[in-house]
Order: sequence, then C-alpha cells, then structure tokens
Amino acid sequence: MPNETHAIRALRSVASRQWGCLTTSQLHAAGVSRGQIERMVERGLLIRMHRGVYVLGALSPAPEQRSAAALLAGGKGAVLSNTGAASNFGWIQPREVIEISTPRKRRGDKRLLCHHRRSIEITRHNGLPTTTPAQTLLDLAAQGWSIDRFTQEAAATNLIPLDELRAFAAQRRGARGASKLAEAAGQPLVRSRMEDEALKKLGVPRVNERVGIDEVDLLFAVELDHDQTHGSKWARERDARKDQRLRDRGVEVRRFTV
Repeated sequence: MPNETHAIRALRSVASRQWGCLTTSQLHAAGVSRGQIERMVERGLLIRMHRGVYVLGALSPAPEQRSAAALLAGGKGAVLSNTGAASNFGWIQPREVIEISTPRKRRGDKRLLCHHRRSIEITRHNGLPTTTPAQTLLDLAAQGWSIDRFTQEAAATNLIPLDELRAFAAQRRGARGASKLAEAAGQPLVRSRMEDEALKKLGVPRVNERVGIDEVDLLFAVELDHDQTHGSKWARERDARKDQRLRDRGVEVRRFTV
C-alpha cells in the first residue's frame, strides 16, 4: 500500500456505506494487494466474513452487518430471502446461517445459504435489498414454516394488507406454500390480546372492520377500551362522537372497559 493511512481512510468511506463491509475488489481498487489483505487480516484490521468479503475494523453487534456481508458475498442482484428476509422484517431472531437469493448461481459457506432464482421480487427494508413480504411469506410456507403469526405481524405493522396477500396467494396458486399463505391471509387481523380473546369467545368472523370513516374492533361494533388508551377526557369525548356516528347508521355499539 503506497500510503496505508490514506488507503484505510478511503476504505472506511466505502465500508461506512456497507455496514463496515468490504469486498476483495474494493480493496484492490484502493490499491491493496492480495498479500497486503492477508497481512491486514493477521493484524486484525480486516475480519474475514465470507470468501472475498471482510469487515474493516471491529465487528458490530447489529445484525445488519452480517446481512450486508452476506449480500456482498452473493454479488450483484443478491437479496435477503427466506429466513434472512424474515429476520430483517423482525419476524424471527437472526440466525447463524443467512439465506439470500441471487440471479446467478453462487456457492455458499457454513454461514451463508444461497438460493438461485432468475426472477426475484425485491423491496428494501432497513436499507437492505429483501424479498417482498408476500414473497418471503410464500418462501417460508414452502419451507414448512408456520406463517400465521408472521402474516399477522406483516399486516398489523402495515407491511402489506391481508387482501393483497390473498391476491398474491391466488396469483401463485399451485406454487409450493401458496395454499398455506392463502389460509393464513384468510384469517381475521387481530391487533391485541383483547381482540384475540374476544374473537375466540364470541366467534366473530372479522375484526377491525371499517364502518364509514370509523374502524370498530369487532364486526358488530363492540369496542374494547383500556384506561391507558381511552381513559382521558379527550378520548372519552372522541369515543362518544364515534359511537353516535355509528348509531346514526343503525349500528348498535357496545363498549367494554378493561
């Protein structure tokens, strides 16, 4: 390296945009030879993550760093998929082996599993290319995962509405996992434990149903209140106005305080 300090400064600039990760090609572009890379590894300046992928400096506890390293190892067009995508969406804890999908065949390693796909539906989440929520759920279902909870989380956090998931499952009818996805997306959306318990006890077919401009917790306008969210004077007045609008439309409202 002609000027090691200058080269490391330039490398840090590149690595900062990749969660601290660098590829062999990027190191060579900065004037670092193969032998110098090995010496930097020996000195602890570089930490080898995958074949041709390193972390500059210290490892980060953030799971995004490992995901970024996996994507760099996958090459152009690589995306987090399967459990790698599920982890990025927060549905499961980060796993030791990160799954990605690539448009070209890639060899994985003990911490990287590569799926070859010619066509990949992509979004970006946490700044990382990831299979879409619908595609991720389909992939997990095809792998044998129970996706009911993931489907509920995806809808409740506004990643994707249940009706879009149902449409996606219908489009993929016949594909592995499509029937499981259709079944999971066909369940009512439950956002709280109170709603879940009421749904089980009352057998109400749908929850969080819209009536005009309002949304009620249960289909026949049962409202489940909690002091933390409905105990203030402003909240009570808002609820009263909402109840009156519903009654004006002929909907009987029953409000329960927990």
